[in-house]
Amino acid sequence: MPEPTDNRTGVKGATRRRFLGVLGIGAAAVAVVAGAGFWGRPKGNAGTADDAFPGPGSIFHPAQDPRTDPRR
Repeated sequence: MPEPTDNRTGVKGATRRRFLGVLGIGAAAVAVVAGAGFWGRPKGNAGTADDAFPGPGSIFHPAQDPRTDPRR
């Protein structure tokens, strides 16, 4: 009778255990890279008045300031 593959000492190739190990290492590496990108950002002053609207030369500049809209 052949020996089960779990008990073979010299088995090389793709196994479920090896695949899951590589997958776990890859997921950990992605998490580290994503975390480094998130925590490595400089803290800026979000929401300043200068950044509220694009400049007057921009096509995205509103014709009227929505903060002064009486319908709000």
